Amino acid sequence: MEEAISTEEKIKKAAEGIFLLRGLEGARMQEIADAAGINKAMLHYYFRNKESLFEVILNEKLIKVFGVFQIWFQTELPLGQRLRQFVHAEIDIISEFPILPLFVLTEARKNPDLIPQKMGHLPIAGLRASLEKMFEEEYRQGNMRKTTIEELLVNTVSLCIYPIVASPVFRFILDLSDERYQQFIKDRKELVADLMIREYQIQN
Repeated sequence: MEEAISTEEKIKKAAEGIFLLRGLEGARMQEIADAAGINKAMLHYYFRNKESLFEVILNEKLIKVFGVFQIWFQTELPLGQRLRQFVHAEIDIISEFPILPLFVLTEARKNPDLIPQKMGHLPIAGLRASLEKMFEEEYRQGNMRKTTIEELLVNTVSLCIYPIVASPVFRFILDLSDERYQQFIKDRKELVADLMIREYQIQN
């Protein structure tokens, strides 16, 4: 039997679709209410405005993005498999909510304190130190070439995210339908993983 979805979850699911279509500025509470199958008064009962609703969704997505980094610490798997799983998860999450990177970057330019405010409660420093130690150990064991956490992660994450963020431009230039471009993004999961494995001589 299919588990019933709470009203709040219905609202968030509907709002994600509207935010993806309209952006934060273009979204309207009435449209979100209609998509969720509730009246506007009920929507305001759960979320006082679209900004508070977007913030809840944004915070949940950021926690998911942060959680993906835990894949690197599945030490029972070879490093190459961990990288492949990381790439798959990263592309899946950003594909679900493509406006996330652009929203964060745009708002961070307007408010330099945004990133510390949104992610300050997460153990970023501990994660960074653990990753640096792990990569150094993998290098000593001969499982990858010498590199830095900055180089490997920035290159990998950039290859995952940029084609999704820039999809309107690439779809036009390459003359691809939404369906064909979505398939292109899915195919990139293996392409990006293979590219990083070769570039950093990572053992599968």
